[in-house]
Amino acid sequence: MGSAFGGLPVLNYHKISGGNDFDFLTVNTAELRRHFSYLNEKGYTTLFISDVLAHIEQKKPLPAKPVMITLDDGYRDNYTALYPLLKEYNIKANIFLVAGFIQSPDNKHLVPNPMGEFMQVKEALEMSKDMVEFGLHTFSHQSYSKLSLPEIATDLKKTKDRLQELGIPVQPCHAYTFGAYSQTNDDKRQALFELLQQHDVRLAFRVSNWVDKQPLQNRYFISRIHVSGLFPFWKFKVAVWGFIKIFNRFESIMK
Repeated sequence: MGSAFGGLPVLNYHKISGGNDFDFLTVNTAELRRHFSYLNEKGYTTLFISDVLAHIEQKKPLPAKPVMITLDDGYRDNYTALYPLLKEYNIKANIFLVAGFIQSPDNKHLVPNPMGEFMQVKEALEMSKDMVEFGLHTFSHQSYSKLSLPEIATDLKKTKDRLQELGIPVQPCHAYTFGAYSQTNDDKRQALFELLQQHDVRLAFRVSNWVDKQPLQNRYFISRIHVSGLFPFWKFKVAVWGFIKIFNRFESIMK
């Protein structure tokens, strides 16, 4: 459950709108202010990926009410709309970058995509100085549940090489695109975990709308909660408490 029950809530955002727009993947800044204000008022402490690694590998204690803010893909609005709020509210965030989507000066590795505008290298570098840490999110937003293990190995290397080439510091951490992993084949899932370890990926996150209890049982299978822009504020609080999956099941039964 949530931090009050000995768990680690990990919230998963995507796009941040500076206006009034919101949808399944987009939270606007007015609503995000409510989220950040709530976390601060209730005494939550936001964590970097490196904080969680230090807790797991060096046994450094976590604060009494920990929470992780994560964002997937690396949209440019994470810089223009999110970053100022991180500094205003003193909130740490972790952004999982699609390496081929980042806008570089040469753009020779920019992958065409229909997903929107993505951050520039200079913007990523600025954010990395204080309020943001970065992790891996594939090279071109492919699902590892659909790739073979050799294809995954190639993608991991390509992703890490591109981010290193751009000079963007990255934590040894991966977020599965679409929250996906092999759900039906236990052997393939275990082989994936071993492959991540071979490539010095030391944490990996899925999306399960659940909160893992501490200590974390599997560092390559950490749960995250998708935060939708369609959430009313009370549902955000339910998510932080760790009851969102139970609520969603109840809601589907009542329909």
